[in-house]
Amino acid sequence: MSALFITGTDTGVGKTYVGCALAAAVRARGLRVGVMKPVETGVVREAEDALALRAASGDPGPLDDVCPYRLRAPLAPAVAARLEGVTIDVERLVALIQRRAREADVLLVEGAGGLLVPVAGRVTWAELAARLALPLVIVAANRLGTVNHCALTARVATAAGLSTRGFVLSQPAVATDESAATNADTIATLTGLPVLATLAHGPASPAVAARLAGAVLDGRA
Repeated sequence: MSALFITGTDTGVGKTYVGCALAAAVRARGLRVGVMKPVETGVVREAEDALALRAASGDPGPLDDVCPYRLRAPLAPAVAARLEGVTIDVERLVALIQRRAREADVLLVEGAGGLLVPVAGRVTWAELAARLALPLVIVAANRLGTVNHCALTARVATAAGLSTRGFVLSQPAVATDESAATNADTIATLTGLPVLATLAHGPASPAVAARLAGAVLDGRA
């Protein structure tokens, strides 16, 4: 596997958090890790997600390669681009992802929001990932409601012809609810896909990140 697409069931579920933990763990294996956030929205001063991914991975690539489109409005990429008069060139993104995958042992590509968020026009992340044949890791918040969100995302992925490695459940907030204790088993049973890791709130320990990397790269869920 030379590239992986990190998607979410929603925005704010911990994609960048998971991406950084995975990037650091893969880097610790002595592999060259490339990262991309093809479009980041809600950028006020800096592309915070892209910069965090680049720092965690040690990716030496310029920011314009890591995050070619940086938009101010905190909206879906296609909407933010239209409001700012920017044209997101899907062909450019495809070519850049392919090139960066050739330059790294592992390339981690993080989307914005979920699979059906529009990137440009009616082209969604699902279509972009399918065109590049990128396997998925689906990140979801470990809270009430996530079972439905995970099942819907898995079905969209299957309909798009995408291969899904599994789910990662994160805890974006300090507080949780009682569903957190049963979500992983329920999601695995319902979807037939593994829950690769359940991450607590706060920085992931190197040991937990290493297990996540093993599950993603080696298939050891």
